Amino acid sequence: MAAVVIYVALGWLAARITGAHLLDQAQSQLARVENHEPLWEWRLRKPRDLIASRAFGNAKVVSDDDALRIASVDGTPFELGLPIAWSLDLAHWPVLQLELQSSAPGTLGLVWQGPDNSPACLALAASPLTPDTRALRIDLRDLVWHAADDGRCPAPGIAQLLRLRVQIPRDATLRVSSASLATTQALPPLQDTSIDLPAHATGGELERAVTPAQNWAMPLFRLPDGIRAETMLKWRDQLRQRWPAALIVPFGATPQPVPDHSYRALAWLACVLYLVALTWLVLKPVKGRLRPWLDIVGCLLGPLWLVAGLHWGLYPTPLGVTAFAGGLLFALVVERHHLPRLWRWPETRHAWLWPLAPVPVALLLIVLFGHTPHALLLGHVVTYFGWAWLQQWLMLVVLLRRFEQVMPRPGWAMLAVATLFGLFHTPNGLVMQVCFAAELWWVWCFRRSHSVLPIGVAHAVCALLVEASLSGGWMRSLEVSGRFFL
Repeated sequence: MAAVVIYVALGWLAARITGAHLLDQAQSQLARVENHEPLWEWRLRKPRDLIASRAFGNAKVVSDDDALRIASVDGTPFELGLPIAWSLDLAHWPVLQLELQSSAPGTLGLVWQGPDNSPACLALAASPLTPDTRALRIDLRDLVWHAADDGRCPAPGIAQLLRLRVQIPRDATLRVSSASLATTQALPPLQDTSIDLPAHATGGELERAVTPAQNWAMPLFRLPDGIRAETMLKWRDQLRQRWPAALIVPFGATPQPVPDHSYRALAWLACVLYLVALTWLVLKPVKGRLRPWLDIVGCLLGPLWLVAGLHWGLYPTPLGVTAFAGGLLFALVVERHHLPRLWRWPETRHAWLWPLAPVPVALLLIVLFGHTPHALLLGHVVTYFGWAWLQQWLMLVVLLRRFEQVMPRPGWAMLAVATLFGLFHTPNGLVMQVCFAAELWWVWCFRRSHSVLPIGVAHAVCALLVEASLSGGWMRSLEVSGRFFL
């Protein structure tokens, strides 16, 4: 009964976290608009800030302090792709602002493309470039757009691609630091542009519900009550295909203009104190009944802060890596006398077979809900086997033994470990629940065989099968933490 309650609670927790994230995102977006700040902005500091981390054409891209420096190799045009999280609304945010400087006279063109593989539209001479130019402000509505086949294009609207097309002489350089989109119109009050989306609506009912928002720049959509985290993000993605600037919030919520706040200095201070505490616990270990609890907290605090705190985004950060590595290193140190358990070979053949029981379940889900498998890189497969092995060592060797020391019953320790394994996949609700159920089984297997190796193999096989054939369909993704919302 407790397992069922925890299973349901994990899905509820994922939905609450996802709803809170959507509300925070909407409030930050509303604050930017009310403060007349760009809604879409690109800070160009490293090559990775461009699509494909390079220029399309014969040009070399390098970092240059707080900007990118692009050198033309042969004087032919090259393009710089601006990353787009979902879509751009060039109809309501039609003013492109650029901070750049060219070392020689040249020409700046623009390329945009709408959804559904529509033809790309080009404006070959959007603005001249001169060494005196430091900034440009280009109204996209004033440009003449042509398709690649020389046909005329419609006025800019919903775009899923935006590129700068640059032509400068051979060996000349362009230094660009930022790009942004601005609007020239005032937005109506939220109460005049809000829609409560109906639950369990058919396609026609949903279309009728959103029809009033057809020409709104930034409508407010409230999601239905009681939906899962994955469903929230599915609604978000569908709505933003048509309204890229839409405010999408959970049921009953109304966003307020609350700007983003950075607590980086405070977070670093907390991380340093955490590492100091771990060092103290290693040098001066506490004796008695408190010791297992301190070991558990020391191992988990950093990694859980990174994952459940949604601090693992598109790219790793020094703070996140430090906190995560600190907890993992502490686990290795406190368990250093028992490290051979990591590679202990099972004593019987059945110890290899029992942990593989979830594999047929994964295959059945693939048959029922899966898609054509996509190939996984060999390096990724090998790395994931090692990562799964390490995760199971942390759960089953480091944490399970300590929970057994402090819990009155072995079953409670099993539930605690399985719950933590689910929380390490926050806020991906379906993955949290699947991992909780699988880990309960694997804890039972480990208590019989006391070998981590076959469980790590079973974990990796299940995860890789799901990634190849279920991810992106029945299961939204295997991503966790802040990456789940991308």
